[in-house]
Amino acid sequence: MALQFTRDVQVAIKLGSDIWEVPVLDGFSFSQAINSSEITVSESGATSRRGRLLFNDSLAPVEWSLSTYARPTLDTSQSPSQARCIEEALWAMYTGATSFTTASGEFAGSVGDANTVTATTNTFDLTNSDIPSMGEGYEIYFMFKPTGGTDQVYKITKASVNSVTIDFDIDGIATIQWSGFGSELSDEGTTLAVPNITTGIDSSTNFIRNRISTVTLSRTDVSPDDVYNIVLTGGSINFENNISYLTPEELGQVNKPLGNITGTRSISGNMTCYLDNDISSSKSGELFADLVADTTTVRNVFDLDINIGGTTSPALKFSLPTAHLEIPVVNVEDLLTLDIAFHGQASGGNIDAQNEATIVYTAA
Repeated sequence: MALQFTRDVQVAIKLGSDIWEVPVLDGFSFSQAINSSEITVSESGATSRRGRLLFNDSLAPVEWSLSTYARPTLDTSQSPSQARCIEEALWAMYTGATSFTTASGEFAGSVGDANTVTATTNTFDLTNSDIPSMGEGYEIYFMFKPTGGTDQVYKITKASVNSVTIDFDIDGIATIQWSGFGSELSDEGTTLAVPNITTGIDSSTNFIRNRISTVTLSRTDVSPDDVYNIVLTGGSINFENNISYLTPEELGQVNKPLGNITGTRSISGNMTCYLDNDISSSKSGELFADLVADTTTVRNVFDLDINIGGTTSPALKFSLPTAHLEIPVVNVEDLLTLDIAFHGQASGGNIDAQNEATIVYTAA
């Protein structure tokens, strides 16, 4: 059978000699377009030439997107055991890592380690992301392996992660949406990439339930710190690299993208909660009142931790130690709700600090 079905897909990410298997959800995509120029001819007279010619100028960067569950896992093959996550290669791509060490479970970039691994946590930071272009050593394989049919493999070379989005749907499982680019899409026929890193894929205990997520929020630019008790009903957080591509413009040939260029790193999101005016318990109503009344602070500073799945394994925490909050938007529904927009900021306004956010997986 020559037809390919999405249900038969296996996705792998390759860096050097290491190949991760990454289970994906329905809705993945990958494509590469071509940029063309049109020349038209139109003359007057009894007999006139009317026509058009199309010229292929350049290949556009490959665009890809996929979704995964957030799945922290424990690698017991190492001594001592290591906290890992199945989608770790994608975080490494986003944070600028260019190499991986199997023995330590750590990625590294031009500055140093991109993550820190202990027996219970795996923490990614932005230390290596202040670079002009993301590493070009990653390849993504979409392998269609039908039972009783012929394998079909597509490969994206020089892949990079541009955008990461996590939605806090309290009735669902923690899911991460990834999208990015690559330099070239190729048909590899039946040549498979055989994963050698599959830790945790067969486990059923490393899925994260959003409903038990918690938030800790305290304002640190006032004395003493003002602590707020926020209970989420939903929200999301988004990480952006704002990548673009350089492509030559030589005539007479189809130009290919040379490589990626990073833009402004942006970390932002929103939280939704009920508007609770229990001032004695520092609920969301007090947060709204304080932000509305503050008309003099140019940049407020909040220590924000979003604990997806709570604080015990399996869990995923986004820590924004110096977040800036906007005045919440009041939504008038059956119950009044607040939409609180936040932005990851570098401490002290120092852009070189690279500490807008850290990503912490907890496994046990």
